[in-house]
Amino acid sequence: MAPYACAIANLAAVLALALVLAPGTTLVPSADDRARYIAEHIVAWRAGWLVWMIAALTLLWFYLWWRARVGGPHVAIAIAFLGIAADWTAELTLIVAGADGHAAVAGFAFFLTGAVANGLYTIAGIILTLATRLGTAARAYAALMWSAGGLLSVGAALDLPLLTAVATAALFALFIPWCVWLGRRLRDGERASHSLK
Repeated sequence: MAPYACAIANLAAVLALALVLAPGTTLVPSADDRARYIAEHIVAWRAGWLVWMIAALTLLWFYLWWRARVGGPHVAIAIAFLGIAADWTAELTLIVAGADGHAAVAGFAFFLTGAVANGLYTIAGIILTLATRLGTAARAYAALMWSAGGLLSVGAALDLPLLTAVATAALFALFIPWCVWLGRRLRDGERASHSLK
């Protein structure tokens, strides 16, 4: 259940980003234009960030599920917990600030969610990937996926909106199918293990 919930919630989050949140992000250079957009779409803006908060929660659930099935190190979950703390801090800041406080908090919030939280999620995902028995093709796919996660964090840390946007698109295009594939693979492996007992 956790992998599929994570895939669905993260698909909803990336759609919310593309369709609702993007005009309020640093993709739009003018802080005044961003604030105007947020003021005109305040309910959708806040709902969009709530979707991202739910997606982060399902990611943590997925990581817990994944770690339990592969016997991965607990440190991956500790790192993911730090990630969600940073993520939720950033997203709640953007929700509460609204249009009036956006200019004051945007730099901090986008750094916290994009560079810090995403970086921590990526590190946790790499640790779990290394703990998972995978073939060459799956390892290459995972390397590409986590590289996109790393580039997203670099883009957010250096305030490079175009790099951040492209890396975000690549990461989610790879991560959502990964959740479904890994969920089926580990579930099928579990069934095979039980059938041998």
